[in-house]
Amino acid sequence: MSFLLYLKLFLIFFKVGVIGFGGGYGMLPLIEREIVGRGFLTKREFWDMVAIAQTTPGPIAVNVATFVGYRMGGVLGSALCTFGVVLPAFIVILIIAIGAKRFLHLKEVQWILIGIKSAIIGLMLLASFSLYNAIPAPKKWVVLMAAGSFLLLIFKTNPFLVILIFAVVGFILGKMGLFT
Repeated sequence: MSFLLYLKLFLIFFKVGVIGFGGGYGMLPLIEREIVGRGFLTKREFWDMVAIAQTTPGPIAVNVATFVGYRMGGVLGSALCTFGVVLPAFIVILIIAIGAKRFLHLKEVQWILIGIKSAIIGLMLLASFSLYNAIPAPKKWVVLMAAGSFLLLIFKTNPFLVILIFAVVGFILGKMGLFT
């Protein structure tokens, strides 16, 4: 594995960490654009990794960075991508922790936070549509399962249980030949 590939992977995930406000789901479209757009993975491979990352403990952006890094550069690639995506947040949190008391009460800061939160909603919607388009199954089943999942989550069902339920539902529907 070349030094340049390792450097490129670190810088890609560092960039995502710098501009990826809103946590993991807000970062997914950025990661997809960087990784799929550069031809490192296909869209389907990327979203398969996202699905796996969703089922493992920890923040999804960190898990995706870890999986992509491992796929592209083994253990070292995994470590570099993971470090790259978390380093900017660590630096920002450190700076905020030092100066937060002075600025958080300012109405201008509150306005900025409203703008950031609004942008995050858009990024999450983009991630949802991109994932929807990448699922190789009839869209009616995808929509029905997503709606069912949404309803279970509204009623405060444990997210792990929801994922487990729909993993079983997906398996059953596939066995019935409804995903061909």
